[in-house]
Amino acid sequence: MECNIEQHKMHMCALKAENNTECVKSLSDKPTVVCSNCGAKANSPGNVCSPQKLP
Repeated sequence: MECNIEQHKMHMCALKAENNTECVKSLSDKPTVVCSNCGAKANSPGNVCSPQKLP
């Protein structure tokens, strides 16, 4: 899956770069995926650039 600019603004790496800690917390409180690019964990594959299922 490729990351596009419209989707990227809601990805964990973009939210972290904006210091949007509240949003990051709410989108990663029950992670199911990890980004293979940056290692960020998220609840939904739509919130990372390159999702991989967590074991």
